[in-house]
Amino acid sequence: MEPIEKLHEVDLAIVKKVIAIFEKYELSYFMLGGTMLGAIRHSGFIPWDDDIDLGMPREDYERFLKIAEQELPEHLQIVHYKNTPSYQYYITRVQDTNVKVVEERIGNESKFTFASIDIFPIDGTPNNSLLRKIYYFRVLMHRVFMSLHYKDSIDRHRKRGLVERIFLWGMEKIPFEKIIDPYKEKEKIDRLLSRQKIEDSKYIGNIMGAYRTREIVPKEWYGQGTKYTFEDIELIGFDRYHEYLTFTYGDYMKLPPVESRKTHYILEGLEVKNE
Repeated sequence: MEPIEKLHEVDLAIVKKVIAIFEKYELSYFMLGGTMLGAIRHSGFIPWDDDIDLGMPREDYERFLKIAEQELPEHLQIVHYKNTPSYQYYITRVQDTNVKVVEERIGNESKFTFASIDIFPIDGTPNNSLLRKIYYFRVLMHRVFMSLHYKDSIDRHRKRGLVERIFLWGMEKIPFEKIIDPYKEKEKIDRLLSRQKIEDSKYIGNIMGAYRTREIVPKEWYGQGTKYTFEDIELIGFDRYHEYLTFTYGDYMKLPPVESRKTHYILEGLEVKNE
């Protein structure tokens, strides 16, 4: 079995355990990003993708954070900034501690992590277009500040515009990791996001994803959720997946060029315990 196939197998096993908890406690969720795209274009994983992204409405997300540790089997661990202050991301991960991988962006064999799936909160946004833009700016500003503390793990291979390149240059000159408290930045992000209620919002989504504001869409695109085939199971996704995927990816049925098919992990570093 190829390493990517093994990682897909591990990720699928994680998501099955997580979905069982969602169903037990009647928690809502949706496939996001590449996972939604994979379900439609490939009926499962995008062949070169190596993780799963799920989103949960804020109230259900917070409930899951409280019950997950008691419900997950011993080898699965939920990690988020509130229970692990040293954790560098805002998003939540459920990881398999039996399966080690090396993050592509770090590229250092000594800095391993575990195979995992990502879980994001889905939040509302201001209905006024000007206030929504201000909200985007504030959240993304704190997201940048948070990232500055972890400059060694920023993806240097990704194509960036002039402003971002100048910003990265400045990062090499200024010791932001000594100036910025990343935990406080995550707390500020959390307060901003959780303040916006889904039920009061026309546009909702996950601004902390890879596509930022392109993951904020009309609430009706989510709908009540529709089941789609994903490998040997079914996962819930957008009612209006075509609009979502077109808005986020453009011509989503067209395969990207080989050089753009990026992974998150160095799979040569895949290490499975007790196998």
